[in-house]
Amino acid sequence: MFSAPNVIPEEIAVLPKVNLHTHLEGSVRPETFWELCREQKLQLPFERSDVVRALQVTGEERNLVDYLEKIARVYPALKNAQALHRTAYEAAIDAAHDRVIYLELRAGPMTHACPGLPVEKVIEAMLLGLRRAESETGIVCRLIVAALRNHPVADNLHLAKVAVEFGNEGVVGFDLAGDEANFPAQLHAEAIEIARRGGLGITIHAGEAAGPENVRYAVMELGTKRVGHGIRSVEDAGVMELLAEKSILLELCPTSNVHTKAVGDIRSHPVRRFFDYGIRIAIGDDDPITSNTRLSRELTLLQEQFGFSIQELQRIQKMALEAAFISDKALRERLYQQICAIDSSKE
Repeated sequence: MFSAPNVIPEEIAVLPKVNLHTHLEGSVRPETFWELCREQKLQLPFERSDVVRALQVTGEERNLVDYLEKIARVYPALKNAQALHRTAYEAAIDAAHDRVIYLELRAGPMTHACPGLPVEKVIEAMLLGLRRAESETGIVCRLIVAALRNHPVADNLHLAKVAVEFGNEGVVGFDLAGDEANFPAQLHAEAIEIARRGGLGITIHAGEAAGPENVRYAVMELGTKRVGHGIRSVEDAGVMELLAEKSILLELCPTSNVHTKAVGDIRSHPVRRFFDYGIRIAIGDDDPITSNTRLSRELTLLQEQFGFSIQELQRIQKMALEAAFISDKALRERLYQQICAIDSSKE
């Protein structure tokens, strides 16, 4: 089964990184998942020795839906505020250890809301975890609220309104994720518009499990400036031109694209084609536990498989920062200087 490189060159290890595409639900440490299940007295259909296999890809997955089923196995353990606080905190800590200086963690609050834990409390718990990680490591963390395509329209309308209420407390974006092939984005256009009018940044999963027409719709009709994955844009010259002309950023996650069968193998991934075409890209690790990867491993993959130089990888971090949902100009400049400091340290 394909996996990203384990050995990270020092120049990539020390590179300050920007991660715009990583999911909380795919970031839960296996040992944490097991402990949460024990604490909550949840029955599991597997033993402790099989937890890693249960949460990570095995190569048997046939498509995005199979991949999402792996991620969904953590849902029952994330039904209380303490668990959400802990897992958000640990996701940010793990990113900080990978030299990520700015993290936009995305999560689907509606999957965790339940009686006694409304969606507002779900978001509060996640934000508290992120703030704790910030105070301990210095990483800057923000939250993207993700609506899932297969959820009822009314639920996502409510979610968008709640997300806007947290716009001054750490929620910076609104995402549409999930089963792209079976649930069109059109169903949730109103929720996305509510989030946009409320001042949140918009990013849409599109062109991963379905064709480039979904990317065009996300850009032209939903007005997104960022697209999650978008790799099938390469199938349509007009969409490629559209992305370049409108400076749309693609959030690319090469390893997970292999695991979801969005690409047949890593060598056929279009990351280099996008970059050379002049399309803005960022690299994410998507679901780092599910795909057993980290951002440094993804960047090493770009270097080894596609010939990206360290200067190009640094440029990608700058592009990601430029597209980040940051309203504070001083913060953006401070982060930019951290990325540039690697160059000055070599002079």
